[in-house]
Amino acid sequence: MIAKLREGEDHLINLEQILDRLKEYKLRLNPAKCTFGAKSGKLLGFIVSEHGIEVDPDKVKAILEMPPPKTVREVRSFLGQLNYIARFIANLTNNRQPLFRLLRKNAAIEWDDRCQKVFDTIKEYLIQPSILVLPILGRPLILYLTVRRQSLGCMFGQKDKSMHVEQAIYYLSKKFTEGESNYPDIEKLCCALVWVMQRLRQYTLYHTNRLLSKADPLKYLLDSPSSMRSIVKWRCQLAEYDNEFVARTSVKEQAIAYHLAEFPIGGNTPINPNFPYEGILQVDGEEDSLAWKMYFDGAVNSTGSDNSVVLISPDGRHYLIAEKIDFPCTNNVAEYEACMLGLQAAIDFKVNELKVFGDSMLTIFHTLGQWKTKDKKLVPYHEYLEKLAENFERITFTYTPRIKNQFVDALVTLASMVSITKENLIEPLEIEITKGPAYCNAIKAIDTKPWYEDIKHFLQTGQYPEFTNRCDRKTLWLLATHYFLSGETLYKRSFDATLL
Repeated sequence: MIAKLREGEDHLINLEQILDRLKEYKLRLNPAKCTFGAKSGKLLGFIVSEHGIEVDPDKVKAILEMPPPKTVREVRSFLGQLNYIARFIANLTNNRQPLFRLLRKNAAIEWDDRCQKVFDTIKEYLIQPSILVLPILGRPLILYLTVRRQSLGCMFGQKDKSMHVEQAIYYLSKKFTEGESNYPDIEKLCCALVWVMQRLRQYTLYHTNRLLSKADPLKYLLDSPSSMRSIVKWRCQLAEYDNEFVARTSVKEQAIAYHLAEFPIGGNTPINPNFPYEGILQVDGEEDSLAWKMYFDGAVNSTGSDNSVVLISPDGRHYLIAEKIDFPCTNNVAEYEACMLGLQAAIDFKVNELKVFGDSMLTIFHTLGQWKTKDKKLVPYHEYLEKLAENFERITFTYTPRIKNQFVDALVTLASMVSITKENLIEPLEIEITKGPAYCNAIKAIDTKPWYEDIKHFLQTGQYPEFTNRCDRKTLWLLATHYFLSGETLYKRSFDATLL
């Protein structure tokens, strides 16, 4: 029996009412088992305090003192104790995969190095487990969701009173069924989101849930019409929840880093940060038609140093500017030189409003005042840059990743590798846009047949066109299975056998 209040003002009054009620019904309490004014205590097997919910040290001690399991029964006992504290362990399902194989029917117990590594990793994690906090009504929940081939990992968090620190509320993990593991990646992500929402319905139904990710494929998949039955079903199930899809900018608090660190990307294949439809994922507000844009970059390598700038006028014209540096300098100095070169050019163009973009965090954040200029070599550069900025009615500085600054980056690399002397005459660089392949001029005749002519001919005669290889014939056969020929009319079969 527990008597608790969020505020301590009326606690004595409520406690007095409870004792009067016990006295009225002649109930007795054992003083040795009563605790008054407790700021923390054990509740339902967990330690509850003002800091949050923690794992019972007795349960952790029992797991830490367990020897490596030798029988199936001992493996089940170990996994059962972990299930009780699963909400405190990130990515528990994926970590326990080697142990699950020991539970297969007619499988011999082979405690290999992988099992021992999982066993030791879980024990190391339990030495200092996470502290979970209670959700506060009125504040949105933050959802980090990661999906793998055979499992998913999820962490719910919420910002504290300062609105700067994110704290963990609940860890979830699940092993996909055999059918779910065969879903395409995007469907698997939808399925995982539905399961998480239903699993923590007591939280998700009464809060705004913000799903953080770099790209938002779920947002556009669930909002756009779809003929896939599974997507339609999941969309209906998610309709009752208040979900928001937010692009992730930064991850705060070590508790959330634990969750993300449990999902390393294996193999040597680099991660492609670009989403196929990234163009529709970023919708900018209406920009001032009079504002110019400036992209700058500086490079220092073994062949020399160079600055390059691209100025973009409101009507879309690009002005390329490159400068060869003929004195020793560092990469930071080259970035400052490039920025000031662009500002001087913009002043010559009599630009009033300018938006500056660069991939040098040091130069941009120095100008914004977020970082202090500690290097003595950069102090005069910073002061001169601020004087140049005073020549504009409006000027903004924005940091942009190098992948979005590729044009200037390529220009500055090219210029830094070219040896320029007084005898060399460098002509202006001209870039033309080709709207078709070069061999188009060799085409003598235009094919007037419709695009479906080969499919129709194959359905009529069962013969393949001339000059087709094995791959072309296989592709044509697969395409023909999706069409039906009735007389001279070609129909397309839908997924439910409807002719269109």
